[in-house]
This record gives sequence, structure tokens and C-alpha cells, in this order.
Amino acid sequence: MHSRIRLTLITPQELGCREYILEQRGRYILGRSRDCDIILPGEGVSRHHCVLALDPPVLRARDLGSRNGTYLNGELIGQRACSEPLAGNEQEVFESYEVNDGDVLRVGSFVFRVEVYDPSQVHEALHSW
Repeated sequence: MHSRIRLTLITPQELGCREYILEQRGRYILGRSRDCDIILPGEGVSRHHCVLALDPPVLRARDLGSRNGTYLNGELIGQRACSEPLAGNEQEVFESYEVNDGDVLRVGSFVFRVEVYDPSQVHEALHSW
């Protein structure tokens, strides 16, 4: 059994109800570039804005040196200090943060509610009765 992550778009509301499901272990890049895993063509989003790393059941978020920063539950978790583009491996200096069920992730003008479904926890709860 493996974890399943659902990102539900809260705002901007004019885009309607959008959900992104992450089920496979790996890295998911969010940004406005066409080569991103989740493309966010909006205001305040960098080409490669942030990365979500799923290693079930743990999900971590890290800013990739965006101009406008990445926010987790309203707190800034990363942003480059100057307006100059970062060199290749400078993105690695940003710390990653664990993302939990119920957290809110903001990337530019996009706000997501995070839901983590871990089937092993359901299985354990059923056997503890």
C-alpha cells in the first residue's frame, strides 16, 4: 500500500475545481514552464517555482529560488534573495519542509489544500479495535 496525495486548487476560483493526484514516489515540479509536472500559468509563478518530493508516506516541499516565494500554511518557506536568476545548483540551498494532511500550499496566486491518504494507517486503525 502506498500514500496518495491530493492537491485541491482553492484559488483562483475562476479556474474551477482542479485536483492533482500524486501517487508515485518521485519529484513533482510546479511552475509555469511546459516541462513542469504541474503547470501553473499564473501571476507570480516562476518557470520552475517549487518541488514536491513524495517518498511515501512523507511529502516534502522546497522552493526552487522563486521570485515570489513558496508558502506553507501562510509561512514563507523559500524565496531567492535577489532578482538575479540562480545558477544551476543554487536551487539546492533551499530547505525542504514536510507537508501534512490539511496543510495549505501557496505558489504565486495558486492556493492548494493538501490531503494525504495513507492506506496503512486505515489498516492499522481497523486492527486496533
